[in-house]
Amino acid sequence: MLRLRRFHRALPWVVALAAGLIAAWLRYRLVEPAALAQACAAGAGGVRCALRAATVVAFHSHGLTMVCGALAAMALIARERRIAALTLAAGAAGLVLYSFEAGAAAVLAGALVLARPVPRSDGAGTPEA
Repeated sequence: MLRLRRFHRALPWVVALAAGLIAAWLRYRLVEPAALAQACAAGAGGVRCALRAATVVAFHSHGLTMVCGALAAMALIARERRIAALTLAAGAAGLVLYSFEAGAAAVLAGALVLARPVPRSDGAGTPEA
């Protein structure tokens, strides 16, 4: 039971780490290499060029910024752990993919919601207000 509780507490952080690693891979292997940019401009890249184009559009159109902002607001209002985990993951990706202001705000909002104590199902440990 204790292991399961630890797993549920660690899972959002593992997901955020995975999102950050995927974003780093996208940035350093697809977006920044000049050779791939030239191959995509020549039309010889295939699926990698489509993924590269989608990644570039995500941060040039401020789509990632809007997603981070919306998720941060939802996490702070709803105080739902699942939304906070998504917020943390989007924030980690935003920190790497050129949306660092919104990414930092999303990481902070997600971490704040996840730092709250989880109410136990038996009613013990819940604050009386």
